Amino acid sequence: MNNEINLAWMYPDILNLHGERGNAQSFKIIADKLNIKLNIQRIDDIEEKINFSNYDILLFNSGELKVLPTILESLNNMSNELNEYIKNKKTIIVTGTTGALLANTITRYDKSTFSGLKLLNMDIKERTMVIGDDLYYTLDDGTEIIGSQIQMIDITLNDEKPLGTIKYGYGNNGQTTEGVIKDNIIFTNCLGPVFVKNPWFAEKILRTVCNQKGIEISEDTHPNYEIEIKSLESTKQFITSKVTNQ
Repeated sequence: MNNEINLAWMYPDILNLHGERGNAQSFKIIADKLNIKLNIQRIDDIEEKINFSNYDILLFNSGELKVLPTILESLNNMSNELNEYIKNKKTIIVTGTTGALLANTITRYDKSTFSGLKLLNMDIKERTMVIGDDLYYTLDDGTEIIGSQIQMIDITLNDEKPLGTIKYGYGNNGQTTEGVIKDNIIFTNCLGPVFVKNPWFAEKILRTVCNQKGIEISEDTHPNYEIEIKSLESTKQFITSKVTNQ
């Protein structure tokens, strides 16, 4: 049995907005707290042929829309291998504007379009104005997630399940939904970086991967998130004051 988790940090020199490199570092820190061996490999070469079977998590951080066609061309050339990875219910994590990679159709503000990987039944439209604000939402189990949002796209979910329910912020399209979850594909608009500000979210994902691989985590292992919880509560208070003063 392989008692290690392997994470592929996808194209970090291209998908490099908003300090999102912290997401990869957060997974490493939380894995250490859980006494899990986590190996992180950077995938830097856009032309590299990736052996997806070597990995348990693919991490795509936020990047600009203009770079996505290049990434899509590379991934489409490996579609059979990527589909096998997904069929085996391995984990894909995508943050910010890079979520457009997973969509059906992406429409730029100049009305030009291109197709995504069509892994999630959603459509993307580029905004003419960027929305920046706090983002606060809850997962189905009540887990609170908080961070920031620099929203360059509007996301229309067709028949996909939202990742969370908005408490404050814009989310997918200014309504009530945030992100998408489908099997082990996780997409969130939340930045921050999201897994630095919400280490319990990273832990939740790592525990799911461990369960899938048969890796046991001691029942006595409960990382201390005192600082992050204080940050969460402080931000919630700030959001409340903003709403009250509107």
